[in-house]
Amino acid sequence: MPKHPTNFYYALVEMLNNRFYILLNEHYPYLAFSSAVDFGNIKFIDRHDLNNRFSSYYRILSKRELSTPFNQKNLNKSELNRAELDQITFWEPQTVGQVIFNYWD
Repeated sequence: MPKHPTNFYYALVEMLNNRFYILLNEHYPYLAFSSAVDFGNIKFIDRHDLNNRFSSYYRILSKRELSTPFNQKNLNKSELNRAELDQITFWEPQTVGQVIFNYWD
């Protein structure tokens, strides 16, 4: 179970003198990498060298995808449930990454 109030699991990885985080959404099979995981401030990064290790099990989200501005007008086209839609309306996330990996669930 993620630490409250996050909606994601994360692990700090140290590999070849490089530190980074692996993030996994609690409800959907979305995985991402970041250089920092602080309350309200996740710095997404790409780790193309690791994508093949996880892509059979998870959808690997790129820094570009996660940094895309979030358009609330597209909510009606989404598959999100009512509780998720209510949270988005309340917190007004600015990027797709803030919707998928957040501290307000």
